[in-house]
Amino acid sequence: MKVAEIRTKLANLAEPEYGDFVAKGAPSEYPVLGVRTPRIQELANEIVREGRIDEFLAEFKPRAREEMHLKSFILASKFKRDGLDKKALFSHVSAMDSWEMIDLFCPRLKNVRKNREEWLSIVDEMLEKGEFETRFGLVLLLDYFVEPEWIEVVFERILRVLDREEYYVKMGVAWLIQKCYVYFPDRTLSFMKTAELPEWTLRKAISKIQDSYRVEKEWKERAKKLLKKLP
Repeated sequence: MKVAEIRTKLANLAEPEYGDFVAKGAPSEYPVLGVRTPRIQELANEIVREGRIDEFLAEFKPRAREEMHLKSFILASKFKRDGLDKKALFSHVSAMDSWEMIDLFCPRLKNVRKNREEWLSIVDEMLEKGEFETRFGLVLLLDYFVEPEWIEVVFERILRVLDREEYYVKMGVAWLIQKCYVYFPDRTLSFMKTAELPEWTLRKAISKIQDSYRVEKEWKERAKKLLKKLP
């Protein structure tokens, strides 16, 4: 499937009203076509079945939001087939400018579970970079490292970025703390008490904990008590 054919297919799948909705919820400099994620995944699967992963990645230069998603899905297939290509990963993530791009890409990187040590080094490098690279590192932690043997590693990485002021970094930290609290409320509450979290981050994390149907009422109340210690 040639690049022109791919773009024609995306254009035919576009729903402008849906695109307007997406653009409002996930701002980006990339234009929005209005193609729903399942349709993009189907197109990615078709390219993979044709055996054109390498040709696609060599030829395709995304110029719309959905094209970035398509490249993400193809890259995930490449990493599953060949293992991590660090240069390709960093190049792609550096081109992202939306939380949506990151949040659709990370869950498809299933091979993270097979080599967490390697991917943790990726996380560490991402946390040293810009707003969206750091967000990517935080979402990798959220998707693949909130487990008993890794939870302290997650807490330590959170501490590394607490002084960051970018909105999507702070929001990523809040979501990550909420995920930790869902699965490890006792250990996460202890972390929240001692980590000297910025007020904005603490309030946002507690808000997300209160909104979660997966946190028991007792643990919600315990988290809420932390607000009483704020100025």
